[in-house]
Amino acid sequence: MSLPVKFGTYEVFRIILPGFYCLALLFVTLFLFSPTRQIFLESSQHPIFLFVVASGGVFLGLVLYAYDHPKKIAAYRKLKMPSTYLKEKLCDQCPSQCENKIKDEGEAIDTYFYVLYKIFGAGAQGRIFYIGSVYHVFADMRMLSFIFGIVIFPISLAGALYGTLPVSDAVFGLFIGSFLLILWLFLHPEYFCEKNKSKGDKYEEYIIKMQRRFIDIEIDKIRERICRSKK
Repeated sequence: MSLPVKFGTYEVFRIILPGFYCLALLFVTLFLFSPTRQIFLESSQHPIFLFVVASGGVFLGLVLYAYDHPKKIAAYRKLKMPSTYLKEKLCDQCPSQCENKIKDEGEAIDTYFYVLYKIFGAGAQGRIFYIGSVYHVFADMRMLSFIFGIVIFPISLAGALYGTLPVSDAVFGLFIGSFLLILWLFLHPEYFCEKNKSKGDKYEEYIIKMQRRFIDIEIDKIRERICRSKK
């Protein structure tokens, strides 16, 4: 399987899993409460329901992919990306005038992908794409658990306190909301101990460090391919 196919497969993985997880939580929310349950049950009998499920999961996945929440997480933004590290090693710390000088972050990313495709081995490429995708899926699902948890729990609690929901609906909603919020806390061990990190965050930190280390080891080969002194 060629590299572009592998990359595309991992990108689909990042779209499909969070998208259908979001859709599943949306369906659970609709089913929890009597006013929307009947609408959901009637809709599920419609011939195009499966098409709506398939297209809805992909659509939600694309929305999440475009928003790119995992890259907005504070811990992620503190990490020095391989593209930034490559720019420092090649250009920021180099006194020579170079025709291929990396001028900004966009060029740094483009140059890094050139290095990834041309110099990194197929095994390293696959590991990078796989772990990066796992981290993105993990971060999206963690965010969705929190969002639906803080929606379902207070609605259920208010319904129980004010009698606006049947007791069974309120109890079920409190259970689901609590479960999602507990799951979210469980996936954020750093909230309880600063030194602890979730497995997804550890994987992402590991793979970024691995890429920087690879750049260190192959820096001479990288310079041969990229650096061109001005005449």
